[in-house]
Amino acid sequence: MNKKILASIFIIGLLAFGLGWGTYSYFSDTETSKGNVFTAGTIDIAVDGNNPWTKTYSAYLTDVKPCDTREFTFVITNPGGNPVKVWKHITNIVCAQGTETEPEKEEEAVTGARCWLPPYILYDLYVDISGDGQGFITIVDPVQQIRIDNINCMWIYLGKIPSGGSMTVKQSYHLASWEDAPVPAVTNWAQGDTMTFDIELYAEQVGGVGPLPVARTLHMENKDPTTWAVISDDISGDLTYDTGTGAFTFTGKAKSASTGYSLIYYADPWPGNGKIGLAGALLGSATSAGDRTITISGTLPSPIPHSDDKNYPVGGKIWLVLTSDYDGAKMTAWTPTEYLFEMHLITYP
Repeated sequence: MNKKILASIFIIGLLAFGLGWGTYSYFSDTETSKGNVFTAGTIDIAVDGNNPWTKTYSAYLTDVKPCDTREFTFVITNPGGNPVKVWKHITNIVCAQGTETEPEKEEEAVTGARCWLPPYILYDLYVDISGDGQGFITIVDPVQQIRIDNINCMWIYLGKIPSGGSMTVKQSYHLASWEDAPVPAVTNWAQGDTMTFDIELYAEQVGGVGPLPVARTLHMENKDPTTWAVISDDISGDLTYDTGTGAFTFTGKAKSASTGYSLIYYADPWPGNGKIGLAGALLGSATSAGDRTITISGTLPSPIPHSDDKNYPVGGKIWLVLTSDYDGAKMTAWTPTEYLFEMHLITYP
């Protein structure tokens, strides 16, 4: 029995050797690619030849009087090997009394001190992308009467710059006068006042989602209906919404307890576009609690802004108003001391 087993093992070994010999008897060649390197692409822009951007434009914005318009341009270049999408926003606004004149002091002795300039500065914006043959394209049109407080901290899409290309950005700042009604005009209270601000640019690869996260929050405040400055109190709210689904939740504190309020997308001009309202501009309604807290949930209508909105395509206004002042499509009364207003326009989707 042992001899038979040994013979079997010997035969199996010969077969295995034969199989292996047959496998490796074919002609063959092996090549190896060595030292492969994965390199991430680059996204880097320069502005007016600066990288990082350090230039300021204060020289263009001095001694501005009612009805004056001041304009300046800068050029964004894309020296990298990839096209980029570019957004812009104005941020870090700080206002101060600056130089106080006798006429200013006389007026403020009656009205109280004030220096909040953003609601009184109209803004427009144009871009020209090199090589596209379109010249300057209007992003914010003067006829829309978009104010600086409308776009404070709001990212505005400028366009796409091809690899090796450039974009010229032209913008103007117009101090409102009586000719700009219904935008309120500045009077002597504004003499010598200053507004400092930052201009920030964001460049991203094509296919990216932009400078804001999917879940966005719009802060809302009650404002003085004369100066449009934020009133420092506990009356405020936050609208958090998903840019993919439009689902939103508003939580805040209203002016009055046990009162009906409606959250609305308000489309200019006054009293609101009824057609847009019927299409879903009433976002939701609720009654404030005894401690004035209020919560409203729902889904944003799409698009915001609607093409019939005077603010299109820059963005739309979100307000919390008295339910008794709104008929489901447009405003029927004006009680601004009870309202919450957006801190900047929004876009959806």
